[in-house]
Amino acid sequence: MLFFGLLFFIFLIVIRPQDFVAGVKDTRLVFYTMGILIPAWFLAPFEKKFFQSPQDRFVLMYYIWFVLSTLTLFWISYTIDTFTETLKLALIYFFTVTIVDSERRFKVATWTMVVMVSWVALMGVLQYYGTDWTGAGMMWADDKEVWQIRGIGFFDNPNDLAYSVILVVPFMLGLFFSTESFAVRAGAFSVLYLILYCVYLTHSRGGQLALGVTLLTWTYLWLTDPVWKKRIRVVVIVGIIIIFSVQTGGYRDDESAMGRIEAWVAGFAMMQSHPILGVGKGQFLEYFQRDAHNSYVRAGAELGIPGLYAFIGILFFSFVSLRHAPSEALHQKWRLYHSSLGSFLASYAVGSIFSTRIYDAIFMVMVSLTGILGRLMTQEAREEGIEELSVYLVERGVWNKQVFGLTVATIIIWKLFLVQVW
Repeated sequence: MLFFGLLFFIFLIVIRPQDFVAGVKDTRLVFYTMGILIPAWFLAPFEKKFFQSPQDRFVLMYYIWFVLSTLTLFWISYTIDTFTETLKLALIYFFTVTIVDSERRFKVATWTMVVMVSWVALMGVLQYYGTDWTGAGMMWADDKEVWQIRGIGFFDNPNDLAYSVILVVPFMLGLFFSTESFAVRAGAFSVLYLILYCVYLTHSRGGQLALGVTLLTWTYLWLTDPVWKKRIRVVVIVGIIIIFSVQTGGYRDDESAMGRIEAWVAGFAMMQSHPILGVGKGQFLEYFQRDAHNSYVRAGAELGIPGLYAFIGILFFSFVSLRHAPSEALHQKWRLYHSSLGSFLASYAVGSIFSTRIYDAIFMVMVSLTGILGRLMTQEAREEGIEELSVYLVERGVWNKQVFGLTVATIIIWKLFLVQVW
């Protein structure tokens, strides 16, 4: 029952019926559910292992910095509100990594997430055709002169909606190519079409870029032919060069591009003046008139260098958990999940360059599932007698020289980019 309580908790965070469904609208469903789940979790007769994957420790550090970053504001009520909101995210994450402890639960939790996010995409498409279940309303984009669909909660921005629903794409592709059932393939194709149409209706350029990254990464991870993998790497390199050339050409005449660069300059100044705790979670717009549209910039500015370090550590170890399967048999068994989670993480990492998603609950749930998959593969490898496991998967603490190096490299690249274009 505790596992189904977890799924219901995630349902309330993602679908958010308490915000628009008659009869439960404006009720404190999340609060009541937390009040039931927390005691039930404490009393449940199983060992609560909070730190089974390296990213678990970085997530905890990340959440702690959410709250600590607000202390310099000397605004007690805001710190309390931040703690409350952070607690919801922390409970989802650590409930997931402690409760989802088997292959069956992992698959149920993963596909439940896929179904719920698909439902969010369906509500977005229906909104375009006049059936607005959530009541969020479409958003007019002055720069594009188009109406953009959106959702509620974590999806109230069209860009966030596009970035989030993309996680369904690799799972539908994997399902389509891993089965011979016509009915399953037809269902996977229908959902895939729905997601692609939803991304199109958001008119999010960043979402379209993230979609392209997802498709390329999924193809690379799904294929087993090394020749095709090399070809994809070449395509990626050429694509990056072309995109960089197109996007940077005449950028000084692009008001939107210059606005973002100004925000990145302001973000660097915030990190310099508040290197340890940052300016505070959610305070970027108090220091600059527009959003940075960059998760790395926002993390450094609002949470300081330790917060940026924790954010990069989460990404780094999530990729490490999916680096490779210990054996060919395990690769084939987990191929669908390995390629799907890996491609979503790649789209998140690239998309975060052009969007602010450092407080995204969908991302954190997928990170938890990534860690769980890494542990399941590790356990099965040991049962097969394979002992040559990555040291990263059993590493302790939050200090890691690779993560530190990546953090320093991020700050240096950030600075050099500003020197070059500003």
